[in-house]
Amino acid sequence: MWPQFVVPLITLLRNAALNAMKYKSELALVRSQNVDITKFETQLDEFKTAFGRNWRLASEGFEEAIKRIDDVIKDLEKTKEALHKSANNLRLANDKADDLTIKKLTRGNPTMAAKFAELPGRMTSGETE
Repeated sequence: MWPQFVVPLITLLRNAALNAMKYKSELALVRSQNVDITKFETQLDEFKTAFGRNWRLASEGFEEAIKRIDDVIKDLEKTKEALHKSANNLRLANDKADDLTIKKLTRGNPTMAAKFAELPGRMTSGETE
């Protein structure tokens, strides 16, 4: 049979092997968790980077849209001012046209006054003055 010290030695080796297997299993689990944590951190950093980029692009687009709106408002204000000026000039031209008479046109122009005076029913000689 086996010597007396062999059985406790085999038991000791068996227990050590079982413990080593247990530690290897725990170590593999810890390594797996570390890999998962590292992967999670990497994914989180990638998300932050992508989100930040999209945020920046959206912010720049927003600012560009606001700038364009401001430019359009300025252009519309200039157009409004030009229309007011045109309306004023049309009013002035209409006032001048309403105030226009043959008498005013022929004042200081005896040739034209005589021509209008020759027209039947248009102007009497007293109107040329």
